[in-house]
Amino acid sequence: MAKKYFLDQDHSCHWYVIDADCRHDWNEWLDLDEDDERAWQAPNFAKELGTGPSLIEFSNYEVYQR
Repeated sequence: MAKKYFLDQDHSCHWYVIDADCRHDWNEWLDLDEDDERAWQAPNFAKELGTGPSLIEFSNYEVYQR
């Protein structure tokens, strides 16, 4: 099975590609208070997209159902 990723933004509107297996950890990071030093740098599993999601190309997709 192919690895899955998703696109999301932090609270400063920076876009990231995140490993779908890390969704829970990503959401916990987003929940950190902005004054918490742990919130100042994105986790290693999140790849920041400098100019946004327009850099992403894909051949297939699915919509994640919560």
